[in-house]
Amino acid sequence: MTSNLKERLKESGKTFLVGIAGDSGSGKTTFANAIRNLLGNDIVSSITLDDYHVYDRQTRWKLNITPLHPEANNLKLVETHLMLLKKGETIRKPTYDHSTGTFGEWEDFTPTPVVIVEGLHTLYDGLRNYLDFRIFVDPARYIKRRWKIKRDVEERGYNRQKVVEEIIRRESDYKRYIDFQKIYADVVIKIFPTALQSVERITYLTEAPPELYKVRLILKSGDFVPTEPIKLDIDLSAFVRASEKDFALGFFSDYYYEKPASFIDIDGLMNVELFSTLLDILKKEVGADVEWKMNTYVNAIEVAKLLVCWRFLELIKFRLEAEL
Repeated sequence: MTSNLKERLKESGKTFLVGIAGDSGSGKTTFANAIRNLLGNDIVSSITLDDYHVYDRQTRWKLNITPLHPEANNLKLVETHLMLLKKGETIRKPTYDHSTGTFGEWEDFTPTPVVIVEGLHTLYDGLRNYLDFRIFVDPARYIKRRWKIKRDVEERGYNRQKVVEEIIRRESDYKRYIDFQKIYADVVIKIFPTALQSVERITYLTEAPPELYKVRLILKSGDFVPTEPIKLDIDLSAFVRASEKDFALGFFSDYYYEKPASFIDIDGLMNVELFSTLLDILKKEVGADVEWKMNTYVNAIEVAKLLVCWRFLELIKFRLEAEL
């Protein structure tokens, strides 16, 4: 039997569906890319539920309806397509062009062993049951607003005032139709401003401050524990020696919407050598080289990406073992 997960995935003939939900600009693609980078483009593909909008941008403005409203999306078609993808079948799907706000040509999509489904309604009623692994990305309000403005204005070329108006207009729909989906996630990723008061604060007066966040990972207690768990061991002595920058790691157990869960808090900057040691463990499990861009230090979001990948690999191991 092939030992590494990548080859076992290829040989299994199965399609694992990963659903990532959250508001626009919340960081869904960031975590999708982490899974793609770890396993490789040859076995990971993705679709966005933005392609399933019913109305183009101009029509949505005329009707005063946001993309967050379920009626602005063809969720029945999404459900049908998820069912077919789970069976390994090719689908013919619509496309949406964010640069113009209009629809493109329909295209064929053939599933790979891992398919990432990103969107506003990915964990919605009728959709989430087709997913093997469910993620909800939930940044603090002001962080989410800042990220969305940066993406839509700088990357997509939207009018800044229009973007701000859209953010305000869609907040009530977010609470009605999107926020509740985190109840059904296997992993909830909450992102806050850093809580650390750095002893190096004096240097920030003359240097640009690093991009610091605090991330809380909420991992629902599941039944997918493989026979040989993937152990992310941290060398405490190396951890102490590598603490030139402020970094904090915390853990506790509690309930999250009636379900037992593990809470992991990550804050500050982790030394890249310590991070690389953890990444090497995942590389060994996957059995392939991994391109993961890193600086001398990695922030809490990078560490959270690695832990989400670890959780997903454990699910894959458990499911593949169950087939033996």
